[in-house]
Order: sequence, then C-alpha cells, then structure tokens
Amino acid sequence: MFKIYPQVFIVFLLVFPSLLLAKQELRVGVGNFPPFFIEAENKGLFLDITREIFKQLPEYEVKFIFMSNHRLLHEINSGKIIDVACNIFSAAKVNGYLSAALFRYTDVAVSKKDHGLEIESIDDLQAFSIAAYQGATDLLGEQYKKMALANVNYSEHSHPKETTYLMAAGQKDIRVGDIHIFWHDLEHKYYQGETPIQKSDFNIHRLWPDVYSHMAFKDADLRDAVNKVIKQLKHDGTIEKIYAKYQIH
Repeated sequence: MFKIYPQVFIVFLLVFPSLLLAKQELRVGVGNFPPFFIEAENKGLFLDITREIFKQLPEYEVKFIFMSNHRLLHEINSGKIIDVACNIFSAAKVNGYLSAALFRYTDVAVSKKDHGLEIESIDDLQAFSIAAYQGATDLLGEQYKKMALANVNYSEHSHPKETTYLMAAGQKDIRVGDIHIFWHDLEHKYYQGETPIQKSDFNIHRLWPDVYSHMAFKDADLRDAVNKVIKQLKHDGTIEKIYAKYQIH
C-alpha cells in the first residue's frame, strides 16, 4: 500500500498553502434599499458595516444575497438560502440568534434653516405642514399619532424621496424620516445644480431616540464571534466613521 510520510505531507502543504487557508462560504442576506443597501453599486451604509465586520473574520468567504426585508426574515427562518440576515428587528419572530444592536435608524424632523421654525417637542409639529414616510403614525409613538391625526396638513408617502422633495421645494414645512435617507436624497442631481444644497441649509430636530436592528444567525457560535467584532469596531470608532461617510458635507 502506498504510504504518505509526514515529511512529504508537510512539504506538500508548504508548496500549496491555499489548502491551509481554505475559507468557509457564508451566505449573508441583505436588503435592497438605499442608502443602506445599494445593490447596483455593491455598497451602502449597512452593507459597508457588514463587510467591515467580516473583514475581521477572514476564515469566511462572504457572499451577499440581495432581497427584500420581508424575504430576509423568511429566508433566515428557513435556513435554506442564507446563513445570516442583516437588518432584522428585535420584535421579529426569528428562528435563530440575534447580534448586538448594530444598524442604526435615526428618525428626525427636518426643516429649512431660513424658515427659522422652533420645534422642541412633538406637540410643536402640530402648527406645521408635514411630509412623513408611510407608516410613521404607527412607529413614532402615540403622541405623534395623535398629532398627525389632528393635523390637516399632514401626509405620508410610500417613497421617502417624495418627502424630501416636498420639504425642499417648500410645499411642506417639515420632513419626517430617517436622516441617512435624507442625506442620500440630497445627493441627487436635482438638488446639486448651480447652487448645490448644503447640509447647513437645514435644521435637524431630534425628537425620537435612535432605533437599532440586528444581524440574525443560524449558528450561535458565529453570532458570538460577530458580537466580539461589533464591540471592537464600536470601541475604536470604525462604525461611526462609516456612518459619517454617508453624510453630505
């Protein structure tokens, strides 16, 4: 019988080191809505954070699979197509393990600075016309819902870019929605003509606490490893640098 001597085996591995460095494929499900996930450009705020996390775990070869948020939850629960799902909220019924809070949503009220609107509380919104994202009345608390139902100049829109346009064009006093989506909208060529709109042209009224979503895993050990990386990247400022990259200046 043919024998492979230990010395020969060691030499073989030295000549072909890739055998020692073989990576495990990890199928990561991600959303498909900008600026958090931009499929056409293979980038996005949450995608960049996810990519940075797995850079710290080089034993994995990450394959991103783009899909809707609704399908993300279904696929992580079935475990057939993806091993990890990004952007899962804690209230979701997940058949798996959630990471530490990671992906940040920052809902704010935005007004034009030259209008000089004084807004310190949700009740102050009552006096103004408002464009908000669809479903805001169900997500921003009872006080907000009460204000919205009593405000005849309140409207909700299925596409966030519509709320940005209505406020920037002066058709609405206030836009309500995520700040990162707002900055992304302002990068559109419509707002960047001969006199580009600047971040400093607006007042940001922070009336709600940030909301976070998570990564969901089928494997608890992988979740624990990722949590350690998340803690490290938060501590050294890496994650905040990624958030800052997606703000206009």
